Amino acid sequence: MPFRPLLLSLVLLVLTTTAALAAEHEDPFATSVHTTYTVSLSGNTTVSHEFSLKNKTATSYVSQYAIKSPLKNLTKIAAETNSQPVQTEVTESENGTTIVLTFDDQVVGENKTRKFTLSYGSADTAIISGNVLELYVPSIADEQQYEKRSVTLKTPLKFGRATQITPEPEAVSFTTSTAVTNFPDLGKRGVVALFGDTQFFSLTLRYNLENSSSAPGITQIALPPDTPYQKMQYHSLDPAPNKLHLDQDGNWIATYEVGPSSAVAVYLTAAAQVHLWPSPEIPQPTVLASHTQKQKYWEIDEPAVLDVAKNIQTPQAIYDYVVSTLTYNLPGGSDPFPRKGALAALADPGNAVCQEFTDVFIALARANNIPARRVTGYGFNSNSQLRPLSLQTDILHAWAEYFDSQRQQWRQVDPTWGNTTGGGDYFSQFDLNHITFAINGVSSVTPYAAGSYKSNSFQSKDVEVELLDQFVPFEPDFTISLEDRRIFGIALPGLYTINITNNTGQAWYGLSASITTNSTNDEIAVNATNTEDTILPFQTLALPLLITSDQVQLPQTTQLLVTLSLENDYNTTKTFDGAQTGLALYHYLNETTITLILVGSFTIGTLVTGSLLVFRRRR
Repeated sequence: MPFRPLLLSLVLLVLTTTAALAAEHEDPFATSVHTTYTVSLSGNTTVSHEFSLKNKTATSYVSQYAIKSPLKNLTKIAAETNSQPVQTEVTESENGTTIVLTFDDQVVGENKTRKFTLSYGSADTAIISGNVLELYVPSIADEQQYEKRSVTLKTPLKFGRATQITPEPEAVSFTTSTAVTNFPDLGKRGVVALFGDTQFFSLTLRYNLENSSSAPGITQIALPPDTPYQKMQYHSLDPAPNKLHLDQDGNWIATYEVGPSSAVAVYLTAAAQVHLWPSPEIPQPTVLASHTQKQKYWEIDEPAVLDVAKNIQTPQAIYDYVVSTLTYNLPGGSDPFPRKGALAALADPGNAVCQEFTDVFIALARANNIPARRVTGYGFNSNSQLRPLSLQTDILHAWAEYFDSQRQQWRQVDPTWGNTTGGGDYFSQFDLNHITFAINGVSSVTPYAAGSYKSNSFQSKDVEVELLDQFVPFEPDFTISLEDRRIFGIALPGLYTINITNNTGQAWYGLSASITTNSTNDEIAVNATNTEDTILPFQTLALPLLITSDQVQLPQTTQLLVTLSLENDYNTTKTFDGAQTGLALYHYLNETTITLILVGSFTIGTLVTGSLLVFRRRR
């Protein structure tokens, strides 16, 4: 009886694997495969498929086996069966690479099994960025039937076990240099794995500030802030701002004075530490009433928005809707291209970029009374097609965050990348590639992110981001000084200001100031007002201080002890000699009242003195 050779083709796609059988009989083989992905420290991956094809009939056997992959530049392609090399024919085209295996022998007979391996190297299966490894295993299409499919991931031990992985592995083990993650029965599913929970970046930012008027101008810029998922270290900020403060959305706002008809270029060099889990050190931003209200670009009272919102009332449902409804399409032409807003994006879902994905998510969330905000910043990526950066000016990106009322925390989501990666989960599993520059919640527009402060007279690259190997923690370093508070240029006993200057480029939290005196006189009291518990990089906090005495007598001299404490058990004490007390009356008056009393006293004194002079002259 003649035997019928069959050609078995396995077509591998980037995210989906499809197998097709060219045969007269349906499923003439029981197929199982075990695939091992071995990732090197450089990110190159060796893929090894171990196939087992058992004949279901007595008249069929495999003479050729073909694999087609969209990946190009595959290296070290090799196949063998029974420890003997198998001839391979490799063809590369615009659509990828096809590998055809031709077997010299025949494995004939029902229940007979052909076993063979195919291995190759790829630089595109795994991505190593600094301290993070991302690995993707394709899924199998429905028409391909495997009796068993198992997968093993072998990754460098320096990245540890996977911090985010779907689905959950059956087992994880470790050797002296490798983490081994096993999926003994993966079925048709793929694997998305992230190794590492922290990433470090180096930032160089430029802000171009221009004042074309004939009078001095005041302008403000947003510096990259700490967030629950991001820790900043400033190495230099030149020139120093006139003022630095924290706004309602947690932005770090620097104020500069720009002279008439002049320009100032502000340079910031910094390091950013991005982590997967919210840091307990950094407070969660306060949820405000404005975070659920209508804003420009977030038209939550429009019927077209409300009609959609009423059917999707959870953050997950809103995210899924945005990802599946909008289509990423970067318009032609040069920047800037206009921001449409949620209403216009819903009317034209086929032409959206990151700001439309973000605006629609926020509008639908707010329409359901879910607090939501816009985050603008930088999306670090190695594939601009899968993870595009489309916000106008420089190479910025926009994504959203919503407040999770159950976890009592703000959570970031990126529906744009959820759409462009073809199924990447940027809702329940965020990544380490998003660097926050500014947060828009109270306003849908301001503050503007770094990269938006362009010069009218020249072009410049204002955002540079690179990976860092490490993030060296700063130690607290404060300068404490005491100065007189002066009214009409007069220093009044008992009225002082304590200036606390942060000499580091890092924010510190849980700051408290304890001010005491070494006097044994129970009638000397110290009253200081400290409403800030956070001090920003290079910021100076001014604490009004009042020292009073119940004695109606000349000012007394005392010694002050100022102790600063942080939540991390840090504390330092500075001593000031020669501080003078004021009257106890000061304790019950505010500075405005004291000023009015002094003005009145000065006026009365002047009038009395003038009257005496006139009286004397008349005599």
